Amino acid sequence: MQGGDADEFIDYMNDGEASVRHRGYVYRFSGLKYHPGRDTYSVSVEKYRFTREPFEEFMELVYNYESDDPDDVLDHLAEDILWDGKSFYELEKALTWIDW
Repeated sequence: MQGGDADEFIDYMNDGEASVRHRGYVYRFSGLKYHPGRDTYSVSVEKYRFTREPFEEFMELVYNYESDDPDDVLDHLAEDILWDGKSFYELEKALTWIDW
């Protein structure tokens, strides 16, 4: 991963959201979110067109996972297919961690 370490990026999901750039798009990782009414945790990934204004052109939700176990959520984020038929660690070499 350009701009940071892939494992550090996944760990960062405990503290907040982060974004990566890939093939002219920005993917916004929501970070680990707690939903008190359901007593669950979730993480999602949204795809945006790379523009001058952050998150101006939403394209689609590419990933969402929810569980009552926060570690399970982060494990799935690392192992599930996210986009282009690949998991996070299969994509990570082509991703650039950005502050957008």
